[in-house]
Amino acid sequence: MKTCPLCGGELEEKIVTHPQEYKGKIIILENVPAELCRQCGEVLLRPDILERVQEVVWSEVAPKRTASVPVYDLAQL
Repeated sequence: MKTCPLCGGELEEKIVTHPQEYKGKIIILENVPAELCRQCGEVLLRPDILERVQEVVWSEVAPKRTASVPVYDLAQL
């Protein structure tokens, strides 16, 4: 059993949606293999997956689709 480096909780393999900031924009990557902590919810990416994420983000290929995302500023509420 793998354990979370933050809280010591149990990690489980999951497929997640991963947000990534790049050049001031948020990029959403779907179907990313990750380890998710059952206790604290921390998402950990293996080094090989992180390299693949960087390749996709840095390549700036056309995305599968785009979406509008609402943004809230808590300082203004």
